[in-house]
Amino acid sequence: MFCAISGEPPQEPVVSKKSGQVYEKRLILKYIADYGKDPITGEDTNEEDLLEIKASPKTVKPRPATLTSVPSLLSVFQNEWDSLMLETFTLKQQYQQVRQELSQALYQHDAACRVIARLMKERDAAREALASVQAHIAIKPPSETVASEGQNMEVEEQEKGINEAVINKLAETSAVLSKSRKKRKPPPELTSVDTIRTFTQTYSIGSLHTTTAPGITSMDVDQTEQLILTGGNDKKALIINKEEGKVTSQLKGHTKKITDVLWLGSPNEEGYDTAFTASADKTIRIWKKTEKDYKTSATLLAHTAEVTGISVHATKDYLVSVSNDSTWAFHDIHTAQTLVKIESNDVTNGYSTVEIHPDGLILGTGTNDSIVRIWDIKMQKNVTSFTDHTGRITSIAFSENGYYLATACEYNAVKLWDLRKLLNFHTIQLDEEAKVNKVCWDYSGQYLGVCGTDVRIYQSKSWNQLAVFTDNTAEATDMKFGELAKCLYVSGLDRTLRFYGESTEEKMFFKKKKKKKKK
Repeated sequence: MFCAISGEPPQEPVVSKKSGQVYEKRLILKYIADYGKDPITGEDTNEEDLLEIKASPKTVKPRPATLTSVPSLLSVFQNEWDSLMLETFTLKQQYQQVRQELSQALYQHDAACRVIARLMKERDAAREALASVQAHIAIKPPSETVASEGQNMEVEEQEKGINEAVINKLAETSAVLSKSRKKRKPPPELTSVDTIRTFTQTYSIGSLHTTTAPGITSMDVDQTEQLILTGGNDKKALIINKEEGKVTSQLKGHTKKITDVLWLGSPNEEGYDTAFTASADKTIRIWKKTEKDYKTSATLLAHTAEVTGISVHATKDYLVSVSNDSTWAFHDIHTAQTLVKIESNDVTNGYSTVEIHPDGLILGTGTNDSIVRIWDIKMQKNVTSFTDHTGRITSIAFSENGYYLATACEYNAVKLWDLRKLLNFHTIQLDEEAKVNKVCWDYSGQYLGVCGTDVRIYQSKSWNQLAVFTDNTAEATDMKFGELAKCLYVSGLDRTLRFYGESTEEKMFFKKKKKKKKK
């Protein structure tokens, strides 16, 4: 028979009516006086619930002793031991209780974290949906003055289609540009052929866009050549600061991959340009700089299938788009309205690319069934077609003087057309397995860039190959010449922006050479 508290044989044993446990009477009485509960079961207990046990033979109690003798010290130690045992027992119980409470708190914390994560995800989805709704609402800006229903209908009828006011603006712009273009000659500061031959990769920015849907699908460079706009398979567009070499803005809102991106080319008073992004989600978004970041100012919903290409008119007032729904559309940038949408019976497999002529009166479109078509914008009629390609048209580009058109198909061929004679006067045939994703001219029209499997630069008129770059580890998707052809910007599916130009060593060599000639 042992005490449930001290674990020793009790001198005055008692048993609890409720728990049936045996205790030392003095220990259980102290515990009841302090806590009013049974130390084992935790039930409410008082002195009346205790029954004395008649033990035989009874233990003879020692006589009381004083602290001056060993027996008195032992008695004191016994009392201290009893108190220590009671305290230790209580601490063990509290320890077990705290462990249970802590375990429950950790479980509740984990559950709360999961709930918070789910709510944050729902919040982000709701924000994106709200932004999309706001963008859609912005398609038709409210009129500044309140008008009657009849007046509203009248305004809509006036703005629908390419009206006389739009045609006059296109004609005036064309006349001014054509006149200045005829007098223009290649600037003396234009990068020479010998320098182009020495171009190497001078810089690169990698790990752009996400790895889950890797690849840069399109790219454009602003007028200052400080901001680069890229679109990716990850549904996002990025604005990259060239000097800092880092992303300064992420344009989110599309629900499918981005197929084309453009800067307007007409910065506002603060120096910020308007950006355009086209997507496989059938929409075109117009982005404008706010106090903190770029935001969607309007969304164009003219098409019913993937938007495959966009091009800005020379007036900077209009935008043309093409789609796999076999239509091209003409939009007013400032009102975010689609003025006209053209569908032709001759086009059944969809458009793949578009480019507006530098004069702004005609535009070229490429189709998925290998045909290049030239359209009169004012009349919205197909004026001529080129049918010499044998694959999907991937890119078309007008030279700045407006006389030549470069077209590329997915099967290793780039064709040059004289628009005055409507003839294919030269074909650049690449390797059998080579792909071509983009062709572009420099502003002077002296150099033609071709990118796909690799990156190449050709000299105009002679069509000699000046440089080949094979630094890309995946297909190159887009390219742009810098001012005076001093550099070349290239994007690719390897998530990298590459910059090509004259190497530092070559620059020093040519500077010394010029100094010797002067002497």
